[in-house]
Amino acid sequence: MSEAPLEKYSAEEWNHIRKRFFNSILNDTEIAKLGQNVGVSWPFKGAGETASKYIEYDFEELKSVPGLIGKPRRIRILMDILRETLAFDDPFSDMVDTVESESEEDDTFERILAKLEIPPSYPSEFVHFAAGTRELLKNEDITTLIEIIHFGQKIARNVVVGGDLKTFLNGLAHKDEVGIAKHLPYRRSIRGLHLAEAIGLIARDLPEAAQLHLLQQAETSLTDEEKTVLSKASDLNIEAAIKAAVEQVAKVSEWFTAEASDLKQTFSTGGSPERYFIMINDPRRERMALQLAKLQIGINDSKKTGFLGKLFGR
Repeated sequence: MSEAPLEKYSAEEWNHIRKRFFNSILNDTEIAKLGQNVGVSWPFKGAGETASKYIEYDFEELKSVPGLIGKPRRIRILMDILRETLAFDDPFSDMVDTVESESEEDDTFERILAKLEIPPSYPSEFVHFAAGTRELLKNEDITTLIEIIHFGQKIARNVVVGGDLKTFLNGLAHKDEVGIAKHLPYRRSIRGLHLAEAIGLIARDLPEAAQLHLLQQAETSLTDEEKTVLSKASDLNIEAAIKAAVEQVAKVSEWFTAEASDLKQTFSTGGSPERYFIMINDPRRERMALQLAKLQIGINDSKKTGFLGKLFGR
């Protein structure tokens, strides 16, 4: 069967692809890997074989790029891979030929959440974003995870979604467990949301000095540079940050009631709470999460000194 002529893949379409990929977080992903995701094979591999290598050229210039000279089929494959990737990278893209009615409900993400065992009703205040994104969602009176997703879908029809909201939506669309776990307390390879990871995310988002203070209280060795950072930090700022984090732990524990009860029982029966947090798979974050859990539950530790000791002994 003869191949479709290259002219079928017009300069206009290539320019459209280029424009969309300039703002794509997949711009620097290997094309071979993108091809695997969409079921199309790309003949070249390597860190330099990314979309960013090709989108700097217009349609005519593309024909003169090494590896593509006299190879119209490769140009077709390249465009196929990038076009199909955009359909995943931006599920709301106007590159999709079918025009959906505004009133039609797109349940793509609902199905993804169900497969990953993530509850759509998970409170939006527990989804971790940068301050600007959190403020935007708050101003829109968004209260649940699914509302965040629908809001992202809605604004993506009219503007380019940027920042961590776009990253989050892309991670969900690709079922990227690593990316999802940056925003949700998702337990990779096991699925679902869990309290240990939720506390771990709260610890991760603490200011550096507050993190170092928790690590010090957990008897974790600090580098000389970290000790300097901690020595120069304000105790009042550290105390305020940790108190706010403990309040967050208390709130999120009300969502994970069963797991919170199990954790509290582990402390009260002399178990090994350290093992509870091992699923975070980040030793330092595990130790910080454990310290926050102790503070929230009110475990008294006579070894603790300073304001954190006072918090433990409340």
